[in-house]
Amino acid sequence: MTKNEIPELYRQAFIENETDANKKMTIINAIAAGVALILEIFYVNKFFTVGNEIYVTICILFPVAALILLTPLAFLKTGLIKRPRYKNFLIFSFIFVVAAVNITIPKHGVLGWALAIVMANHYYNPRFAYKVFITTVIAMLGCMYLGMLFGEYDPLLMGLGVVDASGNPATVDGLQNRIDYINRLMAEGNNRYVKALFMYYLPRVATISLLFVISNTLNRRTNKLLFEEVKVHGEQEKVRTELNVAKDIQINTLPTESINDGNIEVVGGLTAAKEVGGDLYDYLYIDDDHVAMLIGDVSGKGVPAAMFMMKTIQSFRDFATVGKTPSQILNQMNVSIKQGNKAGMFVTCFLAIIDKRNGKVMYSNAGHNPPIIGSCHNFSFLKPDHGLLLGTFDDPPLKDEEFTLQPGESITLYTDGVTEARNSKGGFFGEDRVLESANKDGNDTIAALHSTLQKDIGEFVKGAPQSDDITIVTLKYVGDEHPCVSKTFKGYKKNIEDMLSFVGGFYDRNKLPKVFRNKLLIVGDEVLSNIVKHGYGNNGGPITIEMSYTKKTKVLLFIITDQSTQFNQLDVNRTSNEPSVGGYGIYIVKNIMDDCIYEYKDGRNVMTLKKRF
Repeated sequence: MTKNEIPELYRQAFIENETDANKKMTIINAIAAGVALILEIFYVNKFFTVGNEIYVTICILFPVAALILLTPLAFLKTGLIKRPRYKNFLIFSFIFVVAAVNITIPKHGVLGWALAIVMANHYYNPRFAYKVFITTVIAMLGCMYLGMLFGEYDPLLMGLGVVDASGNPATVDGLQNRIDYINRLMAEGNNRYVKALFMYYLPRVATISLLFVISNTLNRRTNKLLFEEVKVHGEQEKVRTELNVAKDIQINTLPTESINDGNIEVVGGLTAAKEVGGDLYDYLYIDDDHVAMLIGDVSGKGVPAAMFMMKTIQSFRDFATVGKTPSQILNQMNVSIKQGNKAGMFVTCFLAIIDKRNGKVMYSNAGHNPPIIGSCHNFSFLKPDHGLLLGTFDDPPLKDEEFTLQPGESITLYTDGVTEARNSKGGFFGEDRVLESANKDGNDTIAALHSTLQKDIGEFVKGAPQSDDITIVTLKYVGDEHPCVSKTFKGYKKNIEDMLSFVGGFYDRNKLPKVFRNKLLIVGDEVLSNIVKHGYGNNGGPITIEMSYTKKTKVLLFIITDQSTQFNQLDVNRTSNEPSVGGYGIYIVKNIMDDCIYEYKDGRNVMTLKKRF
């Protein structure tokens, strides 16, 4: 950080502090106005015994003082409160009111001068505090002499020589009477102006000065601390900016485009935590028929982990070539990243190579989380050999394993930021929730699967801070299988049109024979109407529609699931007088579709309709 940047940050912080101090001073002035009005009430009700001239002065002066003190409230929500000179208006209006009190009540007003000095130091501005102190000392002197003539009688100022007819101490009221009284005392050698200066004013100035020195010393220390705090904050901002740049570099190291060549689809994503970390993923073509996908998690966080992460990705790209098995690639990566690794960092990795012609997957695991494999509603964990992490051992025992993805199935890799996402109670998201999330309705595409996982993680942590990067990468083997799609609707009559639109949309996307499209919608309308009307009674119960089409066998599956009472439409007699319940409508359904199968399992009605083209 340059020398010019620190003063600018300091100036901004100083302005923010002054604005906050102005807000506090406005409230203090309002409280002081309340005190002035309370004193006004006491004097109006003759609670204190004063002369008529003082009584009239107080009745006029105190409401004016309260009004002045309340005036800043009108500017509390305006931009005026942010201006540097606004503090002058606040503090000197307070001093004016203190002066008014000190003139009318000399023996108690000195407390107000002390408050003015203390409040001035609230701004962390020594120069401003000096200005207030000088003003206070001068104003005290003037108010003392004015108080002798116009204020409540104070024996310390006027002396104790006045007695009434009975010889008891008395007061002198009225301007002319006090002037005459003071002149008489001066003629007797008792100069009250001089004595008040030395016996009344100077002791109070000494007290005020001591208070000023103490508070101003604290003021300077606080000002210095503010400067140091701003300096530290500026350095932290600089580090934060550099970390953000490092995070951008790290993210840009990852793949920027997904793969979708008709046989396979690959999509990856990283949701970064607040600082740079060590999560990584990558995928690339080894040759025209093979794709390698890698995921890893470096130990530690911060810049060292990010640098180690980028070194790992570069090693993968250097060694992922034709003819090597996953374990061979990982071993070569291990040799590379272990060189110069004096910090003792390590990385867990999972590497898979997929043959996009037949879905065959060869993989090797280096201490990473087990991936998820399967398809819509049928995901499970792969159980790989655990293996040893990279970067620590010279020759970690890694093994190659195999399995085959069926058309429409996928393999999803993730880092422990997924399973170890924590909520405010310290609980982990865990593998069970990962699997439950993957098997939810609607995860028929990679994007939907990733979105569901991230949404469920977000709902689980409920705003708790993200402690680690969340990285997910999925490869789907399409083959001859068109991805299944599913969607859940509320079982109302008005929603049947949307359900049929969903069915028709799937049919159109797969470019199936147009001649059959309307027949399929007739089938859907009949079955769905029966569920809505006779299964749910139009009460909005859930209806899930699942569509899939296998290109190789040319089979269309139309599966409808509901949770109404057990209701087998296929058992209804086709000669029924209520064709809407089953009768002729179901007869038509059976004749249009090649297979109609009804099951009742887990409290659900499942209607499976097949058509072969």
